[in-house]
Parts: sequence; structure tokens; C-alpha cells
Amino acid sequence: MTPEEFERYVACIFESKGYKTEVTRYSGDYGVDVFAFKGKEKIAIQVKKFGNCTRKVNRDVFLKLYGSQHFFDCTKAIVATDGKVMDDAVEVAKKLGIEIFSVDTKKIEKCRPDNQSTVNDAITEDNRLYPDFSLIWDNFIRPLEGKTLFNSRGPNRILEVNNTALIRSSINDIPSEIDYDDFKLAYEYLAKKGSVTRDYINQQIDKRCSSIIFLVLAQVPFIEELKNPTQTLKMKSEYIYK
Repeated sequence: MTPEEFERYVACIFESKGYKTEVTRYSGDYGVDVFAFKGKEKIAIQVKKFGNCTRKVNRDVFLKLYGSQHFFDCTKAIVATDGKVMDDAVEVAKKLGIEIFSVDTKKIEKCRPDNQSTVNDAITEDNRLYPDFSLIWDNFIRPLEGKTLFNSRGPNRILEVNNTALIRSSINDIPSEIDYDDFKLAYEYLAKKGSVTRDYINQQIDKRCSSIIFLVLAQVPFIEELKNPTQTLKMKSEYIYK
């Protein structure tokens, strides 16, 4: 199950509880993956799919969602995950009044035929030339595992690409992990706007990982990297994904 499919599954769970849902589409979602509506209730849901990996949901997820909850005037906020939550994150969640919803993927049920959720199509709504990020991850980024990519700073060895992150080792040979969501943010802005600058990614992502995001996304056949006047990723308009 891809992260996008997991978001849709979470939406289905809330629909079974009588909510109408909306699965957000682009990187401008401010950390909310699903909205759930029922009467005067409006819930902001952040979805984290970690599965069997060792990573845990950290406190930053709750801090960001707390801000998003109030930005969108939601009555409640929930973090839905199939993974574990760090102890200090649990304390932050209690302090902020954010619910932790454990998702059991072993009991997957199909969405009802009258599914009300708005979900990601294989092709994005605003730019139908380009596919959903889950396809980019599976077809172009996961195959980079074991390869070495080069930029102006030197070699970047792609040690592992799993469902939630890419792990690389750069010139200092120290492994670092870049979240799936960080790549997704850059790609979806790129698909929507046609281009994205490295400066924009630096401003949107706390970690210093814009260089590897640029390097990896530039491996996608219909994305090109421009270095003048500013470092930019741009969609190749002449390329149509099939």
C-alpha cells in the first residue's frame, strides 16, 4: 500500500463513521492529508504510514498539525498512523489536544461504492501531463537504490529507498534520511506550477536536504534542472508521461 493509498484508506475509515471526507491534493496542504466533516465538526487529519520500519512519529508532526488545525478553523486534529509514536511526541499530543489514531492495516476494508472522498487521480487535476507522486516514487526513485549520483558537492550514494524515506550517504560518508513527504512536497509544487526553485524548498523544509531532493528529482525523465539565473527544477513541456 502506497502512502497515497493509505491516505485514501484512512478517509474510508472516517466515512464508515458517518463523515464526509476530502483527501488533499497538493503540497499546499499545510500538513493536513485528510479533512473529515460531520455537522459542525471539521477534523484535520495528518496521515503517517510507517508500517514495519523502525521510524516513529515525532513531535514535529503534532506541532505542525496544531498550527494547521487552527489555520483551517478545524474543531479537532488527529494523527492517523500504522506506526509507533515517540514518547515525547505522545506528551506533546496530550498537551495540544491532538488525538492519536492507530490504523490496523491488517483489517483493510474496501471503500463503500458511494465513497464521498476526493482522492488523487493517477494524473494531477491541474496538470494532467504528469502522474501522481506515488508513481514517481515507485518507478523512478526506488530504482535509484544502490546507485551513486553526482552533483557539485561530490558523490551521493543512495543506500536505501523504502516506503517512507530515501537514505543517502554523501561526501562525508554519514548516512542521512530524507522523508518521502519532503520529495512529495517539491514534486507536487513542481507539477502544479511547472517549476520550483531550490530556495523555495529550503524555505518549506526544515532539514538541509534541498540538494539531494533536486538531484533525485532531476533523474525523472520529464524533469530538468536549470542552474541559471537560479537553481530551478522545471517540467519538460514536450514530454508527456504514458
